[in-house]
This record gives sequence, C-alpha cells and structure tokens, in this order.
Amino acid sequence: MTTEEHVDARTGSSQNPERPESSPPEVEAHRHVHPLIRFAVERRVTMFMATLGVLVLGWLSLTRLPLEFLPLFQSSNISVRVPYQSSSPEEVARSIVWPLEDSLGTINGVRLLRSRASGNSASVDIEFQDGTDMELAAVDVRDRIDRVRNELPSDVEQVYVRRFESTDIPVLRSSLSATWTQDELNDFVEDVLLPRIERLEGVAQAEVWGMLSRELRIELLPDRMAAHGVDIRELRQVLQSNHVNVSGGYLREGSRRLLVRTVGEFRTPDEIRRLPIRGDGLRVADIADVKFGYPDKYEYSFLNGTEAISLSVNKASDANLLDVVNRVKEELEAIRQTPEGEGLEFRHFHDTSVDVRQGLTELGRSGLIGGGLAIVFMFLFLRKFRTTLLVALAVPLSLVMTFVMMYLGRQAGVTEITLNVMSLMGLMLAIGMLLDNSIVVIESIFRHRQELGASAKEAALRGASDVAMPIICSTMTTMCVFVPLIFFGSGGGGPGSFSRFMGDIGTTVCVVMLGSLVISLTVVPMIAAILLKSESKRRFKLLDRISEWYGATLGFTLRHRFVFTVVIGTLLYGSWELYNSIERSFNQPSQGRALTIFVDTPRQMGMDDRLALYDEVYTLLDSRRDEWEIADIAHEVRRGGGRSRGYGGGNRFEVYLKPEEVSELSTDEVTELIREAMPQRVGVLFKLARTEFGPPGSGRSGIEVELIGDDMGTLELLVPRITQRLRQIPIVGDIDNSFESGDDEIRVSVNRERALQGGLSSQAVAMTVNGALSSRSLAYFKTAEREIGMVMQYREEDRETLDQLRKMPVLVSDPNGESGGVTLPISSLASFQVQSGPSEVERENRRAKVEIDATAAGGVPGFMLRRPVQMALADVPLPPGYEWSLGRRFMEAEEDASRAVLAMILAVVLIYMIMAALFEDFLQPFTIMLSIPFAFIGVGLIMYLAGQPRDDSSNMGLLILAGIVVNNAIVLIDHINRLRREGLSRYDAIVLGGKHRLRPILMTAVTTILGLSPMVAPFFLPEVFGQPEGRAAFWAPVGLVILGGLTTSTFLTLLVIPTVYSLVDDVKLFVQRVVRAAVAVPRRKMA
Repeated sequence: MTTEEHVDARTGSSQNPERPESSPPEVEAHRHVHPLIRFAVERRVTMFMATLGVLVLGWLSLTRLPLEFLPLFQSSNISVRVPYQSSSPEEVARSIVWPLEDSLGTINGVRLLRSRASGNSASVDIEFQDGTDMELAAVDVRDRIDRVRNELPSDVEQVYVRRFESTDIPVLRSSLSATWTQDELNDFVEDVLLPRIERLEGVAQAEVWGMLSRELRIELLPDRMAAHGVDIRELRQVLQSNHVNVSGGYLREGSRRLLVRTVGEFRTPDEIRRLPIRGDGLRVADIADVKFGYPDKYEYSFLNGTEAISLSVNKASDANLLDVVNRVKEELEAIRQTPEGEGLEFRHFHDTSVDVRQGLTELGRSGLIGGGLAIVFMFLFLRKFRTTLLVALAVPLSLVMTFVMMYLGRQAGVTEITLNVMSLMGLMLAIGMLLDNSIVVIESIFRHRQELGASAKEAALRGASDVAMPIICSTMTTMCVFVPLIFFGSGGGGPGSFSRFMGDIGTTVCVVMLGSLVISLTVVPMIAAILLKSESKRRFKLLDRISEWYGATLGFTLRHRFVFTVVIGTLLYGSWELYNSIERSFNQPSQGRALTIFVDTPRQMGMDDRLALYDEVYTLLDSRRDEWEIADIAHEVRRGGGRSRGYGGGNRFEVYLKPEEVSELSTDEVTELIREAMPQRVGVLFKLARTEFGPPGSGRSGIEVELIGDDMGTLELLVPRITQRLRQIPIVGDIDNSFESGDDEIRVSVNRERALQGGLSSQAVAMTVNGALSSRSLAYFKTAEREIGMVMQYREEDRETLDQLRKMPVLVSDPNGESGGVTLPISSLASFQVQSGPSEVERENRRAKVEIDATAAGGVPGFMLRRPVQMALADVPLPPGYEWSLGRRFMEAEEDASRAVLAMILAVVLIYMIMAALFEDFLQPFTIMLSIPFAFIGVGLIMYLAGQPRDDSSNMGLLILAGIVVNNAIVLIDHINRLRREGLSRYDAIVLGGKHRLRPILMTAVTTILGLSPMVAPFFLPEVFGQPEGRAAFWAPVGLVILGGLTTSTFLTLLVIPTVYSLVDDVKLFVQRVVRAAVAVPRRKMA
C-alpha cells in the first residue's frame, strides 16, 4: 500500500484525506461518443435497412458457398508411381526405384525422399520445403523422369506423377453387387454406369475398383511347345513383330502432304491363331489357346457377405458436395430401375455428405442448446426480457454477417474458405463467444440507464462508447490467437499434418468475431435506444448480494496481498505439474466409427482354408451385429501370402459401426469385445486397429519404429533385436514389420556353365521363366469398344506348383550340332530355393528403412506407448550409421507441437502489443496476461479428470484460451483506470471497478461456457450426446480445454488481477520515486 492512500482494515474504505468519500463517481460528465455508435443510434432507418441487406446477402452467400468434406488444400508432396506386375520387391527397387531416386533427389527444394517397392509397383514420394513453387516442382519432376526413362525396364508401360489435393478424396464410395457374369458386369460398368455418372454436373471422375478387366489371353501349352521345339522368347518376338502400327513419315502428292503408316495389328483372335511361327507351317494355334478372358483373381472383396466391387466418385473443385452426392445417388437409383440394371444392388459405405450434414445439424444443435442455455442464464442476470432478446439477436446476425464476409472473401480472392467440417467446427467454437461483446455493451448501457438515470438514447450512446475500446481490444486479442493458425494452416505441415487443416478454423472464428464486434457497436446500441425506453428498474437481489460478497473478498485479498500471492503461486505450480504429467498423444483422432481386423495366416495355408476362416469370422461378426452396434462389414481376401502387414494390403475386415449419436458403445469398447471373441487358430493372428478417416495419419492406435541404415541385410538382422525389446513392454500388443510380412518366393539360381553349354545366358533363362509366368501385357489389342491387354503365359493349371516350374521346358542348342535344338527341363540348368522375402522394400533419403508397427494392448490408448518405447529402445546397441526413430507420424506431430509453441508465443506477443497500445502503458499488459497461466489450473484438472491426452486438439484449445481469458481482465483494468482518472483512490477504484464489472464478466464467462457445453457434452453425457468420437473427437477436446481454463481463470481473474494490479502499481510508483529522487539530487547540488 502506498503512502498516498490508507485503508481501514475493518471496513476496507479509503482514508485518503485528499478526496472526500462522499462524492460518488457515477455522476459522469459528457464524454466523447464513438462516431460509429452515434451514427448507428441516430440513423435508425439507415441501420435497419443495412441490417435487412445483410440478412438478404447472408442468405444468398450461404446458398453459394461451396460445401466440402475437408478444407481445400494442395500438398507440398508429389508422388511418382510406376506399375510393374509380376516382379519381386528387390527387383523393383533395383531396376526402378534406385534410378528414380538418383534423378529426383537432386531437384532443388526437396525436403524428404521416400520410396517403396513391392511386387507389383514402385513409388517415390517427394516432399518439398514450405514455400516451394509446386507448379515448377512438378515440371522438374517430369523432366527428371524423362531423363532416366531409358534406364527403366523396357516393359514399364506408364509412369504416373500426381500431386495430392483435397479434391482427390472421394465424396462417395459405394459397393456394387450383382448376380451377373463377369462379362455382363464389365460391359455394364464400362458402357452404362461410368458414362452416366461422369456426365453428371459436378462430377470430376468416377472409378470402379475390384473389377477384373477383360484381356486377350494367349495360354501356352508347355507339352506341345516342347514337342515342336518352340522357345518362349521366339514366340514373344514373333507376336510383337507382327502386331505393329508404325508411322512411316510423309509423302507429297501434288499439293497434298500425306502421312504414311504401316498397319499390321491383329484385329481378331483368329488372326493370332493363324499366325505362322516358322516356315514349317507351325502356327500359334498349334501350341496355345487364344481367347478372351480375365486375369487370375488374387483378391476377393465382400460387403456384408456378398462379393462386390467398389465405386468411388470425385467431385469438381467448384462443385457443391451435397448437390453432387445427391445427383450421384439419384442417378444410381435410376440406373438400378432400368432393365439393364435389374439385379444390381448398391450400398453407400462412405458418404462424406453425411459428415457435412451432421456437421450442419450439430452446428444448429449447438446454437440451440448452447445459445439457449446462455440466453436463459443471461435473462436470470438481467431480469429484462427485452434486453435479453436484444443480446440474443447478436448470434444470428453475426453468423449471417460471417457468411457474407466468407463469400465476399472468396470472390475477391482473399481466401478459399468453404463450408467444411473444419470451418463448421470454427463456427461451433465461435457460438460460445458471439454474445461476449454484446453482453459487455448492453450491460454498460443497462447500468447507465438503470443506475445512472440516463435516457435510453444517452444510455445507448454513452454506455456503448464507454466499452468500445475495451471490446475492440478484446476482440483483437481473440483474433490474434487465430492468426497463427491461419498462417501455419496455409503453409505448414505435410499431407498428414494436423496443422494443415487449422487455417479454416482460424479464418472462420476471426470472421465471426469481427462480425460480432460490428453488431455489438451498431445494431445493439441502435435497438437498445428503442427497446429500453420503458424498461422497469427491478434489480436482481441475488446478484447484489454476490456483488457485496465479492467486494468484501476483494478487499480482504488486497489487505493480505503477500499471503494471497503465495497461495495462488503454489496452486499454479501444482497445476502446471499436473498438466505436465498428462501424457502426450501423437495419434490424431479419427473421424469415423470403424475398425480394421488384419488377419495374418501361415504362408502354407491354402486359399480354400483361408476363405473358410474368413467365412467363420464374418459369421461371428454378422451374428453379433446388434450387440456390437455394427452397421456394415467389408472384407478382403488376398491370394498368395497370408500376412497382412501394418495398416495396408488385403486380408482384412473393415467393420463400420453405427453413428455415435445412436450408440452406447465406443469404438474402443467394440474393438476389445471383438478382440476377445476372435477364434483361436494355430498360426493365425488377428490384429485390430481403428480405421483411418479424415486427415491422413489420423485414427491409428499404435506407434511406428523406423530403422534406417545403409544395408537392408543389416536392418533385417536388427529387427529381432528391436522386436524383443518391444515385447518386454507390458502394454504392447501386436508387433509387425515388413520383413515378417513378405510372401514366400522361389529363387531360381542359374548354373552359368550348364546354360552356356546350351547356348543360353542367365538372362535368357530368366526371360523364359518370365514369359511363362508373368502376367504383364506384351501388347494391346483393339476391340470394337476399347483397347485391352494382350497377355501370354502358361495356363493356370500348368503354373501352380514348384514341380511344374522344375519341369518347365527350355530350348537349348543341340549338343550334336543339329539345327532346331532340343528342350530340357529348367531344373537341369538351375537350382531352386524357397525363401521368405520382404513384402516391400522401403527407403528414406536413399537409405534403407524398415518399419516396425506396435499396437497398444487391452484398450490402452496408443499415445501411452510413446514413453515406454523410448525408454525401452534408449540403450539398444546399433552399428555405426544405423539409427531408430518413432517414424514419420511422430516427426509430423513434433513439428505440429513446435508450431503450436511458436503460435502461442506469437499470439502472446500480439496480445501484449494490442493491450500496450490500448492502455498506453508497458507494465499493465503484464498484469492482464497473468490470466493466461492461471487458466492452466482448470485445464490440467479437467483434462486429468476426463482422461484427455495432450494432443493437437488440446493444443489448439490452449491457443484459443490465451485470447479469451484476457478479455475479462481488459474490461476490468480499463474500467479501474477510468475510475481512477475520475478521481477515485486506487483502492476504491479497484473495489468499485470490480463490483461494476462483476456482472458482465460473469455473464460473458458463463455464456461462453454454456455455449461450448454441446461440444464437451459427449465427455460427460455420452448416453445423450453420443460417444466422443467422429467429429466430436476433434472439437470436444478443444471445448474441454476452453471450458476448464475459462472457469478457473474467470474466478481467479476477479481476485488475482486486481491484486497484481496493485502490486505492479506499487512497483511503478517506487520506480518513479527513485527516478525523481535521482534527478532531484543533482538539482539540489547545483542550487
């Protein structure tokens, strides 16, 4: 307490002799009225017309804003994919991946180069630095591919270059089933279904998956080939050299310039059958069957027990999602009703329009429930129906103005924001804050009208002007925390980065808050000047008692500042420790209620046994649909190896659950029930994980460990060492890696000496094996409708066993020197060994990489694995040059966390700058910013009680909280400063200012909390609001953090901020006295 004032310890009243206590500060002089407020109050008709115009424009804007599933974005990744069938991962890596890596790795701006080689394709993913010109980068990528095109295998048909965009996500995925032949289904899909769907307005692309494409098959008969002495290489050369369509240049005939083309393509299968192979009259029909057919079926897809194919539809970037999906559904139903579509059934198992519709529904529900509760509570405070109605108008008017600004921003090219699940989440967040500005304004007007006796017009002018600068400042501080979200969301993060989707949330909230500010400074005072003319002067006695109790409590804390500061500091330290003890999660929440059952079977298990196992699992799931709340069951069976590594590939079940709104069980609970019910079979392993939806990388319930080094063989030896360490962790469930999950492969080792004796090279032997077994097309055959592949290989029954491979005839030179040669079994030229190979060969920045996936056991959240895994692997011995890390998802999560910290720092700096400008003071903003750390008390407590980890959603909640909690302190400190300027002592100004601002602070805090209540309701009332899953998994943690932090910060602000204000003021006065004393000493000496 300074020497300038004294406080009576019993009454808390100021004993400052310089100011008589009897002069109340409420008698206010004429003050400057804000020009915008004066215009709104005095030009009522103009304001009414402007409001009406905004309503009309809002409706038009809402109908014209595009509806999307996710925000529009273009990633900084370019993917290169090369299909290459019937090969091994090592061969694909050596012949395709390595040349591409060497060429693509030298492009400027490359941040990360990841490659993957499997038995049927190669892919190279290039991630560029932020800020790279991706159009130019795509040109560079194509140029580098062209440079090494000649180094790739000659039978590589196509190299695909693709940059992932949000429009690449299908808006609708449907399952198609019919009791038709394969030919009938193919003709219907290609001639009827796809053309009709792709003609629809707004449809960019329609694709069908799981359907076999017809091909012209030349099925070789090995016995006849051996009898006639025909070599596979010879036959391939004959077919390719007689199936040509070659340009021969140009010929001039008079004034005409004619193109010359040599045409010799096969037009019918009979032409191939009659083709002579040699001059002795031998024809293709003598050694092969030529017919139309289908490739061997290696994967079987089922939906609800019926074999099916999948249809996916992508919309155009400027099309409305709901309109496109509705058109597609209507067209599919119309097709089904036609005679051609008889027997066809559709099942829509992934419909993004449902998510958008539910988002709009939940937005409306949040507005009705949260806004309704806030308005009811506000009425209890104000006790005035008209005043309450006036404040309630701020919600619809602000939302309507938001749609107008979003649409105009899109038209002006300022933003590309759309209505999507993220922007709708921003609107839901903003609903709780929409009333804040209007409450502060109307409460100030209400106080001028009721307590100071001003007329309705004067109360509207003066009351609104009194708080204009504080609410402008508080609105700007709230918007400040979303500015980093906009910048980081638009420029940072990889394709799986959660921050990439935050820009739309930040933009939406900023626009809503700006609209709320405009409404509170124009419409609210204008209508208040009309509606408050006949308001009664009834007072809320309970609030009066609360105000008196608060004044006494505040006086007590001001008299015992040191003790109070120590208690609050201790509480703050404990809450910070509690918050730090909460585990961090690097698993982004999944938007869907679905789980995946990966099925690992022994490699020696036959296809019939595998199908029987899948039928048993499906029967089990189907019989418990109601109990486990299952909506649909899709499953895939892959022929060949039974392993199903990690989170991809075949051999799995996709179990889609009923929506969370009508469910009593969470996805994790259903997962554990299914895990316990899975049949027990020797050598069979079932791995369960949540299905990934939404932003890439979301929904996974485990952790990845990446081993990186120069030699793949060394990594293979290190995998058991890492796996053993992971198995020692009690909460680790299933463990899988790329080496364990490969298919068995037969390695044919050519005896070079024997091959040379027969006039063959190792390459010739390899080409013979490849020609007999490979399913790669050797050319393309044109039918009347389309172009199809031409495939030459042995009949299926001649290429099923290892013994048949050993007996494969190979044409070698006759040892007696006679022409024509003789045939020998390939076993006479090579040895055979069955080995297990990796299913994929992965590399990162041109170094070998192995991924080890570990899932959590017993329903333990996946984020709980991070710390035990790091501790278990901390001292694992590795050779020089080899290292382990927690994988790409962990890196992206770390980058997101770093961005969150940087965003918080930037937001705090911006908040300080705004408040310093408002108060024209460097110290007072620090007083207000103490509201931020005190929010951690409620944050840590509510997250601990709810079992919520620290993840991207909670980090975003903290960022938003930083901009919200300072608002109450701004309004409080500004009013205290105003009272001191009017002549009150510091103590009286603090106590009276606190009592004056108690009602608006409580009202804004409680209405914000009630407005957010529908967001956090799934945590506390799952039986009413559904499980905290799906979209709620994203926004519920945000609302939870804001709710907990705002609750404690509000009540502590009312006591802590005034106390700290007095302490800071004491410091400032002390510094001023020291400075004055230092200046006075030289003056006295000079005198």
